[in-house]
Parts: sequence; structure tokens; C-alpha cells
Amino acid sequence: MLVVIDMQNHILDPESEFFIPHSDQLSERIARRLEEAREKNEYVLFTRDIPIECKDKEEEREDLQLISALSPRENERVIKKYYFTIPPETLVEIKQGFFESKEEQKEIELAGIETNLCVLSNLIGLQSAFPEADFFVNPDLVSSREHEDIALELLKDFNVAITES
Repeated sequence: MLVVIDMQNHILDPESEFFIPHSDQLSERIARRLEEAREKNEYVLFTRDIPIECKDKEEEREDLQLISALSPRENERVIKKYYFTIPPETLVEIKQGFFESKEEQKEIELAGIETNLCVLSNLIGLQSAFPEADFFVNPDLVSSREHEDIALELLKDFNVAITES
């Protein structure tokens, strides 16, 4: 499974408080990994971080949409989250739909932004739902505004393999 965390338009905008330097290059690298996942028929999951004040509103701002180069396909799941991590009830749904149909795939890779917050918290949530899975993070496929190296070291403490391209 490939989980793409919060790759939304606002990270590309230098005027946004959520801007991530070099996010255009990051999105290109993730797009290449996404294409590889699709070729291998991996389960692909995207998250979108939506401010709580936007919850239950019909129309969402363009800056909160996923980057167009990473647009999900019809068979790929997009989860809106209003806090740092995927809600527990959604993790249960994912587990029921994932391992029952794809028992042979027990590897979960995370890519995306805010390694020290969103990647870390979603990874821990996913580990609780999939305790037998092996987890991976490629440093070339994540980025943070702060604490990147510390977050990667911390992920190792959670038995996450830090891989190279």
C-alpha cells in the first residue's frame, strides 16, 4: 500500500503559511512513485488535511485540493482528515477492505509532507490498524518545514524502515 499524505495545492504557494520549499520537486518524485505503485497494482490511499472550520461545507477551497499531478484514480481512496491523523473508524474500514482482498501485500509506504507531524501521526495510526505490516519511508518522498532529520530518526524507533530510492 502507498499512502500519500496531504499533498495539497497550498504547499506549492510561497504565499501560503503551509508552503513547503521545493514542494514542486517533491510532488514530481511522489508522482513517479505513484505511477510505479499503479503499475504494480498497489492499493493507493491519499489523505487531505482540511481545517476543522471547513468541515461539512459543500465547497472546498482550491488550495485544499490535491495537487493535480497526483490526482487519484477512481479505484484509489481519498480520506479527508480534520486533525493530524486518519480517524480510527476510517482505519477500521481500510483494514477490512485492504487485507481481506490483498492478503499478499503487507508492506505500507508513506510519502508526503510534514514528516514530523502528519506523516508520523498517520504512520502510528496505520501501525495500530496493521500491526503485522512492514512500514517504509523514503526520505526523498517526504518533506517538512521543521525537524525533518529528527522525525526520520524517531520513525526508526517505531520500527519503520528508512529506505533510499
